[in-house]
Amino acid sequence: MALATAATVAGAAHRRRPAALTKPLPLLFLGVDVARHAGTRSGTDNALLAGAVAFSAAGDRAMLLEEFADEPADKDRRLQLGASLFAGAQLCLTAAMMRRGARPSGRGLLVRTAVLAESATVLAVHRPRLLPILGGYGNSLALMSATAAGMRPSRSAMRTGGLLFLASDLTIINRRHLINNPRLAAAGEAWVLASYFAAQWLLLTGLGSEPDNDDD
Repeated sequence: MALATAATVAGAAHRRRPAALTKPLPLLFLGVDVARHAGTRSGTDNALLAGAVAFSAAGDRAMLLEEFADEPADKDRRLQLGASLFAGAQLCLTAAMMRRGARPSGRGLLVRTAVLAESATVLAVHRPRLLPILGGYGNSLALMSATAAGMRPSRSAMRTGGLLFLASDLTIINRRHLINNPRLAAAGEAWVLASYFAAQWLLLTGLGSEPDNDDD
């Protein structure tokens, strides 16, 4: 998608104005796409999907401000806000999937939590005061991804979306604290954004285009 590509390139180049202009566009496009099918869904499903889009868009803004903040305290504050907003998005997505019969397996949830423990360890070393809020977000992300894996086989795109979201967020902490080479950091940011936008596309279009009773 051209909008996601533009936002990914701008973010990887670390140019504040282009990033600020392009980053909101993919979610705006997705929000419009989801709204087009509102008539096929219940009010509850529409509210959950609208919440996922709104929380994600607000989280994108918070993370953009964190990326370009100069003061450590300001960066921490923006990161905590972004994590809190994205936790809301993950819970909305999870609830929407559960309404379609998806359930997370214990093994799937355990594996995803264990994977995220790596980034939690990195965070504990470099920014330990953020662990309570970011740890809570990690739990909501693991739950969403495991629930996406519990969708029917015909919705394997949802499973892929859940895994890409996990991979994107896992890379954020590692890129910020373990990569010092500018080229590697730019490549890492490109992966973060590309995988994030792909995840949002797969999850929101997968849920947004399906009628409530398509399990029959």
